[in-house]
Amino acid sequence: MRKQNLLTGFLILSLGAYSEDLGLEAILERVKVANPEVRVKELDVKIKEKGKKKAFRNLILPPVTIESENDWETAKKEGFGFEKIEAVIPIFQGGKIVNTYKKSKSELELAKEEQKLAVYSWQENAVNAYFSTLNYRKQKEVTDLTIAALQKQRNRLDGLYKENKMIAKSEVLKVEADLENNRALNYENIQKERAAKETLMQLLGYDLDKEITLSEFNAMDYLKSLGDIKKVEDPKNTTLGKTQSLMVDLAEYDLKIAKADLYPVLYVKPSHKFKEENLNTHKYETVNEGRVEVGIRYTFAWGATLDSVDQSEYRLDQAKIKYDNNIQGIKLDMRNKLGEIESLAGQSEAQKKRVELLRENLKIDNLRYDNELVTTFDYLNSVNKLKSAEEDYYKLQRSLVLAVIEYENLYK
Repeated sequence: MRKQNLLTGFLILSLGAYSEDLGLEAILERVKVANPEVRVKELDVKIKEKGKKKAFRNLILPPVTIESENDWETAKKEGFGFEKIEAVIPIFQGGKIVNTYKKSKSELELAKEEQKLAVYSWQENAVNAYFSTLNYRKQKEVTDLTIAALQKQRNRLDGLYKENKMIAKSEVLKVEADLENNRALNYENIQKERAAKETLMQLLGYDLDKEITLSEFNAMDYLKSLGDIKKVEDPKNTTLGKTQSLMVDLAEYDLKIAKADLYPVLYVKPSHKFKEENLNTHKYETVNEGRVEVGIRYTFAWGATLDSVDQSEYRLDQAKIKYDNNIQGIKLDMRNKLGEIESLAGQSEAQKKRVELLRENLKIDNLRYDNELVTTFDYLNSVNKLKSAEEDYYKLQRSLVLAVIEYENLYK
């Protein structure tokens, strides 16, 4: 018995004495700024921003070559210095650079939309961990009450048995077995509560040992805080819809970039030569000569370019088919989601009342059990009904919050 008490005490202490109060709203806000995976997506956006800037510089600034290349003997005699500088300015490239820049802009927009989706996804994970923690905490509280009642009954029956043998030893053993079973359940509840809480801490970017207290959740208060949930009319304007549209844009730009290789490249190449080798004396002389060349370049790829264009066209067709199908799916989900939220809100409120009634019933059964007006079997049946109702209540609340998050975020 002493070992069991010590183990229970150790498990309880290991959960920590929480000090910081943390509710659902705080959790959702924390995910936006501290979740490790969300921060990774933020860096993706910064990478795409740099890609856009690089593509813009390539669009407006021609590449410049500064040249100094000699054999070793000449370098020893003449030293190192710039001999020539030149810039290649493209006049026509079939729109390759322009479309590359436009593609980089769409990639940046897509990264921003994907960052939003990452926030929503990890918010859902955090909500799951939050309600799991609350559920196991409540399960432990109910089991604690059960253990206390069974312990009283066990002590009473044990006393009756030892004093005058008015009851059979088997009655004491049955209650003792039920008592041990509930102690075992609480070891499991404590461990699962700790695991769910530490999962939540990891999702929120906290140290696993951070001291917190999770606030209870009230579904009706949550819905009131949201106000009216606006109905979304056009799925194309949603976060998911914009993401799908950007995928089509990227496929179109890839096709345009592939087609650019079918055209010759026209360019202007201004250059300035500072010095050059005199072929008679083999010495370098200063010349300071400037010139402008006009050039054309075409690469014959033996049909490979046409194959690349065909591949890009197929990918564009794929993107369009996926876009139309996904938009229809979003539209269908949106039609059902508001009704689901209303249904879950009603179910959650009804389940809350059921839990309150079963809690009150268990209080009465506790008194009746203490006074031997109900059997252990009937008493434990009341306990199990309350546990099941509590678990169903948290599941409904979790589903409600997830439905609201999905509708409010993905479809706005």
